[in-house]
Amino acid sequence: MTPKNNLSKSSINPTDKDKQSNSSAMPGWPGYRTREGRSGYDPIDTRTEAAHTAGTILQKLLTGQMRNPIHLALLGILGLILITPLVLAISEIKYGNVLPWNAWIFLLIIGVIGLAILINFIKNLIKIIIR
Repeated sequence: MTPKNNLSKSSINPTDKDKQSNSSAMPGWPGYRTREGRSGYDPIDTRTEAAHTAGTILQKLLTGQMRNPIHLALLGILGLILITPLVLAISEIKYGNVLPWNAWIFLLIIGVIGLAILINFIKNLIKIIIR
């Protein structure tokens, strides 16, 4: 006895529009929400596309592939903002004002994140200058 397959052959074989090689056929990719027969006003598709774009920007920022000067400048500013409290706390110790241990833990975590972002900013900047 062979089990019945409820799927028709047309549902197994995707059409040319639905193939994964076509980037506009995948949710989140640019062009998906405005594909054929759609108005582009679907809030779920709009949010998915915005999330994909934000994820792509973050991925490029963190892997050193960012080429947009505006995003690169924002990365540098973010790194400087995050490292500033650690620098100010170190300068306060120089003048005798000691912070509690829990404040130091917080400042060290934020400072290390800021330092990592600044290192990434410098790597991106060097790649742009060398190119």
